[in-house]
Amino acid sequence: MDGSAHGSDEGTTHEYAADTDESETAGAVLFDAIVVRYRSASDRCTLVPHDGTTEEKLNSWLTADLETVVDLDDAR
Repeated sequence: MDGSAHGSDEGTTHEYAADTDESETAGAVLFDAIVVRYRSASDRCTLVPHDGTTEEKLNSWLTADLETVVDLDDAR
């Protein structure tokens, strides 16, 4: 997993990319996770298409506050 970090005045951004654990998908990475860590607010994660064009990334994304994300095994 790549965890490169970029700093800013409002928060620290981390970009993550990891291979899928599915053996049938030929190891394709479908999304990149961009995590912004805030000092005074909930950290946020945005998913964007890994191989998408700039236009696709601007139009096809999902953002969630990290405090609302739960582990799948814990939710079952």
